[in-house]
Amino acid sequence: MDGDVRASRIVSSVALALVGALAAAGCRVVREDAPAGLSAARPVKLDVRRTWEIVRGDEALGLVLELVADAQPGQPTARCFSVRNTLGQELGRIDGLGRAWRHELFASEPAWVGSGTLAEGAAAILGGDGPVALVER
Repeated sequence: MDGDVRASRIVSSVALALVGALAAAGCRVVREDAPAGLSAARPVKLDVRRTWEIVRGDEALGLVLELVADAQPGQPTARCFSVRNTLGQELGRIDGLGRAWRHELFASEPAWVGSGTLAEGAAAILGGDGPVALVER
């Protein structure tokens, strides 16, 4: 009997050592570093300054909202334009230089659709035939 107890303890010790080794092998240390300068990053609040209705003929197609960021000392005012459908869903954006991008389903980045005036950018984002007019609200 004494041999059976001793053998059982040896098997138990080996089993515990094996479980400990497997647990240690399963551990993983992950280190994430923020990019340089990210610690100084802060949220940017965008305010709606102006709104235009997009019309083609007698049909209202959506809205263009001018979004303006908080002014930073020594920096020009940052702004962009959000193009939305009649349900208020954003379909694309136009930057301050007139470059227009349309959001595409399942795409990681928006698609560039053209450059020009605000009305041309809104028309390119909305698609369809013919130019559009912007009526300020």
